[in-house]
Amino acid sequence: MKRIFLGAVSLMVLGALTPAGAADLAARPYTKAPVMAPAPLPTWAGFYLGLQGGGGWGRSDETFFGAPNTAIFAGTQRYDITGGFAGGVIGYNWQVDNIVFGLEGDYHWADIDGRSAVVNAGVGDTYFTKLRGFGDIKGRLGWAMGPALLFVSGGAAVGDLQHRYDGVPGNVFVQNDWRWGWTIGAGAEYMFAPNWSAKVEYNYLDFGKSSIQYSAVPANRSEWSDTVHTVKAGISYHFGGPIVSRY
Repeated sequence: MKRIFLGAVSLMVLGALTPAGAADLAARPYTKAPVMAPAPLPTWAGFYLGLQGGGGWGRSDETFFGAPNTAIFAGTQRYDITGGFAGGVIGYNWQVDNIVFGLEGDYHWADIDGRSAVVNAGVGDTYFTKLRGFGDIKGRLGWAMGPALLFVSGGAAVGDLQHRYDGVPGNVFVQNDWRWGWTIGAGAEYMFAPNWSAKVEYNYLDFGKSSIQYSAVPANRSEWSDTVHTVKAGISYHFGGPIVSRY
């Protein structure tokens, strides 16, 4: 009887506690985690303007085709040219996903020059080359990785070249010439702030051949072949908008 009585009391106590326990354990409200929007990405599309400058080095190959004074002038003189430059750039980019392609034009005022060794012993005759300015019109193709862009480029180049033969007094010949050629290069660009980017770029430029005619005799002339390597750094402002979402 004692066991039956204790069991009955236990059931009564549990029955009394059950409703209160259910109330205490009422379902808590469920809050869904917010969906995070994808981070906006820089866009390279649109117009841009910039300033840039750097250094250049290359070679000037001069060939003399006649020798009215001495045979030592015949042959090719090869000498280095070095110096610096500064200028501006304008361009337009299109972007499809990560692919960026565009057109770009620039021009630089330059002071890249050099002189040959003496070509007429005892007289001091030398040849001289100076690149006074250069520019290009080229296409660009790049791969964008968020704010970073890697690209290659190529197109037409033009150079303001001066060639000179410095002989004895009264025997100096100068030719100033604009020469068209070609260029190819590669670089990297980084958008460090909305609408602003900085870049580093290498270009190889070939300006073809220039010549000086010393007299009416066709063979009495010199021809120059000029090539230049350039490395430049620059900063550009982009008008295409600071950011755009990919989704």
